[in-house]
Amino acid sequence: MALISDATVIVAAGERSGTIHQGWEALRLGRDLLLLESLAQSNIAWVRELTDYGAEVLGDSNLDYWLDSLPERAAVDAAELAL
Repeated sequence: MALISDATVIVAAGERSGTIHQGWEALRLGRDLLLLESLAQSNIAWVRELTDYGAEVLGDSNLDYWLDSLPERAAVDAAELAL
């Protein structure tokens, strides 16, 4: 999922969640990784590690910036999907 996405947003995840693995993969691939502000305010080790490696905190103050900065995708014509 990290490979085909422009950005990953983590809202919640357990210590052994696949979501955390996707977060690390997004960073490795140079994709944006956004963590919900409530996660960043928690005292969870993996959240601190991800932010140390480049994850950004997504809050009310910067939500519009992130939404505007994501590339727009053109609608895919059904003919292009035909094999």
